Amino acid sequence: MNKTGFSDSVKQDIFQSQNGFCKNCLNPAHSCHHKLPQNKANRAKYGLFIDSPMNGVFLCFSCHSSKAHKYKITEQEAEVYEDYLRSLLNDTVF
Repeated sequence: MNKTGFSDSVKQDIFQSQNGFCKNCLNPAHSCHHKLPQNKANRAKYGLFIDSPMNGVFLCFSCHSSKAHKYKITEQEAEVYEDYLRSLLNDTVF
């Protein structure tokens, strides 16, 4: 099965962490945006991180259309998050 997007529970966690508001303008949140795009290559390299709450931000409709670029992260940042999540699975934190 080709998984795409955040699970409902992850979306709920992100939504609640932002109290239901857009991260950019504080209007009501509309949709959840991946900071690192969820393409096939990123999903293969950053499998733990790609659909984790650390990779998501809720935005209102207007900001998702015009401001989502403000929340993009680099592959180097994603690698740090991925390493951290792997360390948690191995029960060893830096």
